[in-house]
Amino acid sequence: MNSIGNHRKPRLVFFQWDHQPNAKAAGYLLLHMQQQVKCLSTHFDVVVVNHDCDYAEICERYEPDLTLFESGYRSHGSRRISITNTNAYVGVPKLGLHNADPWCDRRSGFLSDMEQWGIETYFSIATLAPEYMPELKDNLFVWPNFIDPEVFQDYHQHKVIPVTLTGQVNGLYPWRQKVFPIIRDRYPCLVSPQHSYESKLASQLLSGEAYARALNASLVVPACGTMAGEVVRKHFEIPAANSCLVTERTAALQAAGFADMENCVFADHHDVIERLEYLFAHPGEIQRISTAGYNLVHSRHTLNHRPQIYQWFMLNGGLQSGEKIIQSGPFGDLIKVERVSEQASIQVAAMASDRALLKQGNLLLEQGNVEEAKDCYARCLEYVSYLPEAKFGLALCALYEGNADRAYELLLNLVKVTMIDYGAADPDPVEWAYFLLALACKGQLAQARRLQDFYPSLSHDELRRARFVLAQGSQQENRLISEGSGTSRKSIHQLPIRSDPEWLGYFADILDRCQQPNLANALRHGPSADGGSGERTASRHFRPGIGWRQRLYSGVDDLITILRLNQLRPNVPPMPEFRYFWHLAKGLVPRSQRSPLRRIRTALLSRHAS
Repeated sequence: MNSIGNHRKPRLVFFQWDHQPNAKAAGYLLLHMQQQVKCLSTHFDVVVVNHDCDYAEICERYEPDLTLFESGYRSHGSRRISITNTNAYVGVPKLGLHNADPWCDRRSGFLSDMEQWGIETYFSIATLAPEYMPELKDNLFVWPNFIDPEVFQDYHQHKVIPVTLTGQVNGLYPWRQKVFPIIRDRYPCLVSPQHSYESKLASQLLSGEAYARALNASLVVPACGTMAGEVVRKHFEIPAANSCLVTERTAALQAAGFADMENCVFADHHDVIERLEYLFAHPGEIQRISTAGYNLVHSRHTLNHRPQIYQWFMLNGGLQSGEKIIQSGPFGDLIKVERVSEQASIQVAAMASDRALLKQGNLLLEQGNVEEAKDCYARCLEYVSYLPEAKFGLALCALYEGNADRAYELLLNLVKVTMIDYGAADPDPVEWAYFLLALACKGQLAQARRLQDFYPSLSHDELRRARFVLAQGSQQENRLISEGSGTSRKSIHQLPIRSDPEWLGYFADILDRCQQPNLANALRHGPSADGGSGERTASRHFRPGIGWRQRLYSGVDDLITILRLNQLRPNVPPMPEFRYFWHLAKGLVPRSQRSPLRRIRTALLSRHAS
């Protein structure tokens, strides 16, 4: 690749999603993505690729010094691009960018992307991302939110608005839910409507300079960082426009340099009116705090103050085998230290409400307090209705209660989010393992066996154990249970640490509750416990065959493989629940692919005739 001269910026190819569709809805989302490119351009010669492409061809054309892959975004109109041949040009360092909320349900898709693209180092815009993806924490750095100083500045507007209330007010923002109504009932307010990101009405919301000028004309603007205590753009935009930020006290904000009554005002629903009464009675205090907040943001939190990706690039170029890179805080610099050193990246002390509830729910479930655990998981969903860890926890509760159908439904939907809604190459390994186990708990052992290797590159200890359960009665079972886990795929789920015997006892109990006693006994006592064939023992209660409908789906999938048409094979399991035929037809739509469709149909008819 290029040799970097003294006067040339290193070239960065940024594989960014196509965010242009947001221009007709939430245009500020598109503006945010453009500002990210502008930030990167302070240190790099940036080439943006936001269309389907061949990685090798792009590297050949642009000769990058570094490539950055956006991933994990929860699309509100943006299109995820397809990138092939990412194993080419191994000399070019690659980074992943988790450009999403830390609790996003596309995290499993992000992990899948990183595995497929061979990326082992990651950046996130969220200060709390290491808390939500702990398996990545040693190689996950923060590239925090920022403002564009050309947009968010002091326009010297007359302060004619006492309070501006802007942003969503729902379960994700409990502070706003409590504080906004109190303020709205007491003071004249400019209230921004709450339109969803994908709504065409969102295009009417203030954004860019118009939004900055509205903030600049306001004396006070409250904002919060969600139930997680994250640092969001509003925390910087408000003071950057020389308005007084009123917000909740969080560790992340304090790490960013915010201090109560110095450059912001920390308050909650108990004291917000008292604090506002004081401020409005002392306009000089509002001006002093606003000026200090303005100076803080413009000196530390603009796009010119986010060199972390560039720092990694420069440090990585001279990194020795005995060294590692760490970050001195979520807003801090990246530095090199000795690998044997106990030093690690400094992370924000998490205050996330959902993490606390999940931890409590997991502990309760491990103790067998299912009802209380379910309550904790349900309360998590009041914050984030799509939180995958909470739904997974509810699935485990359902299995524990013997409700295999409910567990199957929850796990099915988790897999569908990653495979269909996001379009990943494979699902979360833990979710896939328990999806297969839920099938076994439903008595559909043959179906689970057919699906267990549908994603052959997927590996994890829980998947190894699931395969052992499904292998009862076969010659493979002893090899499977003794086989090491090897290199496990990363998962967003954290399960209790159990030895194999402990886990088998745990799952045998679940099988008993799900009315599958024979398979439960096989796990407890081995395949010869009945003095005969384990296969006969397992099949006595399980339905060994599959119905005609499932045979049709599996038959078509087998034919695609036999006919070597794997490029047309849907990347979802051959089941009606995953709309397999719809995905197959979608891949066959191009006119050039109609002849393979006829080959499949002819083969199906000949098999039926035989």
